[in-house]
Amino acid sequence: MMDKLVAFFKNVWFRRVIAVIGWGYTAFMAWIAWLCFAYYLQFDNPTPAFILYLFINVAAMGLFILSRRQVITRVNSFILPLIVFLVTFFGFGNWYIVIPPIVVMLVLFFVNASNETLKTVLGTMLLLLFVIGIAGQIGVTRFIGDLKLLGPALSKRDISYESLSKTGEYRLVRYLDSYPDRNTMTYYVEYTGDDYKLPQGTAKKVFGCKSIHVAAYTNITQNFVEWKVTKKNGKETEVLLVDKKNEQENPYLVKTTKSTVKSTSGSAVPSSSKAASSGANSVNSSEPTAQ
Repeated sequence: MMDKLVAFFKNVWFRRVIAVIGWGYTAFMAWIAWLCFAYYLQFDNPTPAFILYLFINVAAMGLFILSRRQVITRVNSFILPLIVFLVTFFGFGNWYIVIPPIVVMLVLFFVNASNETLKTVLGTMLLLLFVIGIAGQIGVTRFIGDLKLLGPALSKRDISYESLSKTGEYRLVRYLDSYPDRNTMTYYVEYTGDDYKLPQGTAKKVFGCKSIHVAAYTNITQNFVEWKVTKKNGKETEVLLVDKKNEQENPYLVKTTKSTVKSTSGSAVPSSSKAASSGANSVNSSEPTAQ
């Protein structure tokens, strides 16, 4: 019985299948990198989620060790580090996310049966990539401030504040910034339809969120933006009330309309107009940040 089991695990087709499954882990890590880049991760109970995440990484390590001599796994050993670098860069500081795949990456890189010279050359290049990337991020964070690729610095998100629209489709959040001369609150609207439900938590979409208002505050209990239901053209519409007086449209619902105007010569001249908010502040989309 034991001989049959050993023969099964040594079967080349079994190991090829295992090698293909290993690419599923690489795809999974690419998804994790995307979450770290474009989402704010919030967990009600992070312990079970971390245990599941750790189990996936340990299982992947076992698969890679079993299939270390397969060409598919050898190729994977040089692709996975690039994905893990993105996880490390965008998830920097969230060590429970970053450390497990780094360990898996290192084990795979050293145990796979690739040519030693090739491993030395590529390994040196990958090491430089990690050192330069991480050192650059630390330097920017220390001397310039939080690295912002998405607009809001996720480390400054006010986790005690969140206001959903009446329909639940949109979420109003704010970020707190401290400067030598003042403290500011920056408000954003996020679309909840792009969120992911995670085990014991939620990945809240930040990439593409819309900036609403920036205000100086003296007390964290102050609130400068809130949802308000009003009537427009006889229809109930939910808008944002800024500073208790200015009504501003939900930026996700502001649409660009195109019309064709005929000139006096008879040629068609396209023109476009964008619905404007009635508030004093313009609505801007945020640009790409890392957590």
